[in-house]
Amino acid sequence: MVTRALLALAFLSGCTLVNPFGLECVSDQNCGCANCCIGYRCAMVGPLVSDGGSDGGESGDAGALAWKVTTFAGSTRGTQDGVGTAAQFSNPGALAIDAADTIYVADTDNNCVRAIAPDGTVRTLAAARFPCGGTGLRNPQGVAVDETGAVYVADTGNNCIRRISAAGVVEVFAGVCDQQGGACRNTPDPLPVFAGPFGLVLTPQYLFVTEVSANHVRWVRRSDRAMGTLAGQGSGSAVRVDGTCGLTNSCIGGASGATFYGPSGIAEISPGVLFVTDSYNCALRKIVTSGCAVQTLGRSGCPLLVNEDTSMILRNAFGICSGGGPLLGKGVVADTGNHRVVIVDAAGNLMPIAGTRMKGSADGLGTTATFQTPTGIAVDSMGRIFVADSGNHRIRLVTLEAP
Repeated sequence: MVTRALLALAFLSGCTLVNPFGLECVSDQNCGCANCCIGYRCAMVGPLVSDGGSDGGESGDAGALAWKVTTFAGSTRGTQDGVGTAAQFSNPGALAIDAADTIYVADTDNNCVRAIAPDGTVRTLAAARFPCGGTGLRNPQGVAVDETGAVYVADTGNNCIRRISAAGVVEVFAGVCDQQGGACRNTPDPLPVFAGPFGLVLTPQYLFVTEVSANHVRWVRRSDRAMGTLAGQGSGSAVRVDGTCGLTNSCIGGASGATFYGPSGIAEISPGVLFVTDSYNCALRKIVTSGCAVQTLGRSGCPLLVNEDTSMILRNAFGICSGGGPLLGKGVVADTGNHRVVIVDAAGNLMPIAGTRMKGSADGLGTTATFQTPTGIAVDSMGRIFVADSGNHRIRLVTLEAP
């Protein structure tokens, strides 16, 4: 007899034994389930989402495996180190996880970086240089960690990237730390200036950086720290355009280059394939660095009406990461404007797993749990999902288990 757990993991690996999620449909009969033909695709119900109530077709049958949401660390707004809910954050942003499953948090409004041990103990990283509540960092948004344990921080308000070694040595890795910045300056290679660096992801050769205000995706070569632009045409509110990109030293791409509007989260889903949450286009963008093409995955376009159904689109999503464990090959998104967590496959199909499009702070199963503007997200080696629940000043944990 095949257990529900095996069926669930088979589905996450790409098998459609349980539910043809993501396929086009014209009725529930095409999906083989009740109330799951949402918009124009089969929505996920059954083994991965519990019956937490109706919210645009995002819930499924009772008694099945469910994604369970609990509070891992944090409580009220503040700067306190401590264990679990005794610790405090202030609008935490991006998350990153190292090989030992230590979680690093860009504690945005506290102007510091926090580290959370696997047992939930929260400490301030490089506290002497960047104490929580200080001004050494200015609204840090992005964080990444390399194979040596060094932590990279997008010092967003100061327009640069900082590096904190495993020994606690702090240096400027890229950019010029100031409060000016600009989308582009005609300076020799390497280009030293960022304008609002936001999301970070490390690959073996590069650190890729999104510039949410300048509408760029930038690169920094790790070997010599040379910098350039991978994609994007620069400042402004240009609508989404797919097109080309390139590892060039220019500030702005060519005439056929892709455009973004608020690129924020970035993740390497597979070698040479980047996913970017194009926040103000409410879109998910795919960048293939070999041959360098940018395309929009799935549906996009922000809602025009307050009551518009956004169940099958990302709404101003800021965080994305690559999956581990049973989520390998998937993207996991902090769907910020929809106050939920979704899994996305290589084609851009969305699978909501936790939270509802209503703000809240409740722990629980599937759509019985609530978030408030989740911003950062990371997955450990076991497939456990950690979420920076920014509006609640907490780090939440999402795990797959029986209710």
